[in-house]
Amino acid sequence: MIRTLKNNATRSVRHAHETTTEHALLNTAELEQLQFKILERAMRPIRPGHRVTSPIIGQHPSIFRGHGMELEDMRAYQPGDDVRYMDWRATARSGKPIMKVFREERSQGLFLMIDRRPSMHFGTRGELKAATAARSAAILAFSALAARDPVAGMVVESDEQFFPGARDINNVLQLLRAASAPLPMANTHTATMGTLLAHTIATAGRGAAVCLISDFKDLRTEHIPALLQLTASHEVLALQIIDPAEETLPDAGKLRMTSPDGETFVVDTADAELRTRYAQAMATQHADLAQLFSRTGISLQRIYTHKDTFEQLTSHE
Repeated sequence: MIRTLKNNATRSVRHAHETTTEHALLNTAELEQLQFKILERAMRPIRPGHRVTSPIIGQHPSIFRGHGMELEDMRAYQPGDDVRYMDWRATARSGKPIMKVFREERSQGLFLMIDRRPSMHFGTRGELKAATAARSAAILAFSALAARDPVAGMVVESDEQFFPGARDINNVLQLLRAASAPLPMANTHTATMGTLLAHTIATAGRGAAVCLISDFKDLRTEHIPALLQLTASHEVLALQIIDPAEETLPDAGKLRMTSPDGETFVVDTADAELRTRYAQAMATQHADLAQLFSRTGISLQRIYTHKDTFEQLTSHE
């Protein structure tokens, strides 16, 4: 079945070349290569006792699996068990702590929120953040399709483009083409992270695994209620796309930079004190963001533009 899917997918991805420009963030060959990697991984035998925490969905357990709701068995308590799943009646009858065991169920598909707003147009090494976001989305989408899970999503740019859930690669390619499309020269989009979260809550099918792909530059504590609402009915993964210059400022002399709103300014990167303050400020920002996601029960993974995206997404095996 995997081989048939691979053959069909190859034809579909190549067909997409007709509507993809040469300036796309991901070209046809790159999409095809990513899908082949996913399908080869899906055909790997499962090693006994080996659990994967990578977000890639395949034959292996992943971050997008959680406790099912169907009771399968009961067993004695073991250190580290979650007391929320203790069977109190059975415990009272036996005089020993008894745990409920639920059948693990797959999530009901995958929903991708792909941020292409102006701050994602930045890149100093490797590729633009928007390109890494598109690459991450393609890897996750192809992985879900290999597991026969539907893929839906929202691409955010000058407006929000919504793509309904589909198991057919031709439909999912529409989502990936939108995520990989050439970036506009000018972008006046003013949607806030609060708006994007609200649209994600309204659009993602109940029970679907949700992956937020962004640099989260405008995510604040005021968004905690929306994040909690999202995690109430979805398993959520946040992929923070980072350019290495957003952590440490290289010593490159005076640089002329332009902000997303068009303002131009000069930064003297030869100033060692400036580089130290910058690194400290960036470390604080990343720590605050990690704490925010931790408070809302969202898994966070950092994806760097200058490193292999596929390797980063599968590095927790």
